[in-house]
Amino acid sequence: MANLVSKNENLKKSAPVIGAEILKLLNASETNTLSIFDAARSLRKTKKIGAKSLYYGVLFLYSLDIIEFDEPYIITNA
Repeated sequence: MANLVSKNENLKKSAPVIGAEILKLLNASETNTLSIFDAARSLRKTKKIGAKSLYYGVLFLYSLDIIEFDEPYIITNA
C-alpha cells in the first residue's frame, strides 16, 4: 500500500502539508481562484518548496476533489 508520507521525507514538503498551504493561498484570494504560477512563486519564496512538491500537493488536493483546474488556474470546490 502506498503511503502519503515516507519516513525518509521532510514532512514540511509532504503532499498534505503542501496541499494545506495551497488551500491557504486559495482562501486568501478574493475569487477562490489562483494561478498555478502565483502559487509556485509564493510557495518557493516563503517555504522554499520546489516544483515536485507543488505538483504532489496539487495532485493530492485534486484526488480528494477539493480543487479543479481551468488552465492555468486552480479553483476551489469547497
